[in-house]
Amino acid sequence: MKIDLPFTFSGVRPGEGAAIQKLIAACDLHTEDISADKLKDFIVCRKGDEIVGVVGLEIAGPSALLRSLAVSKPFRKQGVAVRLVDSGQRYALSRGVGTLYLLTMTADKFFARHGFAPIERHTVPEEMQRTAEFKNMCPASAVCMCKVIANT
Repeated sequence: MKIDLPFTFSGVRPGEGAAIQKLIAACDLHTEDISADKLKDFIVCRKGDEIVGVVGLEIAGPSALLRSLAVSKPFRKQGVAVRLVDSGQRYALSRGVGTLYLLTMTADKFFARHGFAPIERHTVPEEMQRTAEFKNMCPASAVCMCKVIANT
């Protein structure tokens, strides 16, 4: 009899960096700037011991960049992405973040359904514009979005 394990969410465990980068790359997202230090602010979704999804934050003062939302193909359409974004928001709040920003080429409709609104890229705070995502990894054609999650 097969036991259907629940999804679990936590931070990155030692030795998971390569598997996380592989999943992110498989979803056609950038990995070149992901370091061990950045992985400290990533959330991983697992089914048993298998990494099935991930999302990251780059925190800069009262703001954070929500990035690298990736879900393994066999686990899509099961609510994993929604739960990762929710987990990312809760984590951001616990770190004193009041506003989340993101850049996306393909998922603007998904993020809009979850409270993110498109904004002009040049209006994003300077600390966000200094991230690699803003500076050189995401093209100018990427949709820039924002969500206020707390009054700071």
